[in-house]
Amino acid sequence: MRILVVNPNTTESMTAAIGEACRAVAAEDTEVTAINPAWGPPSIETYVEDYVAAAAMLQTIAAHRDDYDAFVIACAGDPGLYAARQLTDAPVIGIAEAAMHMACLVAHRFSIVTVIDSVTPMLADMVTVAGMSERCASIRATSLSVLEIEQDYAHAERVLVEESRRAVTEDGAEAIVLGCAGMGPLDKRLQSELGVPVLDGCGCAITLAESCHRYGISTSKAGAFGMDTGRLARLGFPVR
Repeated sequence: MRILVVNPNTTESMTAAIGEACRAVAAEDTEVTAINPAWGPPSIETYVEDYVAAAAMLQTIAAHRDDYDAFVIACAGDPGLYAARQLTDAPVIGIAEAAMHMACLVAHRFSIVTVIDSVTPMLADMVTVAGMSERCASIRATSLSVLEIEQDYAHAERVLVEESRRAVTEDGAEAIVLGCAGMGPLDKRLQSELGVPVLDGCGCAITLAESCHRYGISTSKAGAFGMDTGRLARLGFPVR
C-alpha cells in the first residue's frame, strides 16, 4: 500500500526525520512518502500557526487525494484532521488520535508529554474533541521547543524522561504519549528508561493506516465526513 505522511509545518529536516520514523515501523510492502506544505509556519506552537498550517496541509492532501491508500497528519495537535477526512475516501489518521487510541489498548490512563507551555491548551482541546478526556491523566509541557528537539536528542531525552516520570508518579499515568512528531525517534529509549509504554504517534498512525487498508475500511461519507465535489470546487480544491 501507499501512505502519504504530511508534516504540517515546513521544516524539511523534521519531515525527513518523520519519514524515517514512519518507514521504520511500516511493513515491507508499504511505501511511505513524507512531505510538507510549500508554505506555512516552520513549527506549530500557537493557535495561529495551527490554523495556518492546517490550511496549507489541506491543500497538500487535496493535491494528492486520489494517489494514496491512506494519509497521516504528522503533528501532535492533529490540525485539520476532520476537514482532511472530508477531502478523500482514504483513511486519514492523525498521529495524536492514533497514539491515544493505542495507549488505551495497553493502559487505563495515559499522559501526553509535549513541548513548551503554549501548546498545552491546544492539546487539551484536541483531547476533548477526540473524546479522550477521561483517559488522559495529564498534559505536561517541557522546556523544549519543536525545533530544538532534533538539534540535541540527548538533551531532549533527559528532559522527556524527567517530565514523563512525574506524569507516572504524580499523575497516575500508565503510558506516555509523545506530544510532538519530532520526538518519535526517542520512543523506545524512553520506554526502556521509564518501564511503561511510550507511544510515538507517527508509528501508531502508520500501524493503524495499514490495518485499515488491510481490513478493507475507508472514511465514511454517510454523515460528518461527506462533502460534495461542488463545494470542494468552490473552495478551490482540485476535483477529479
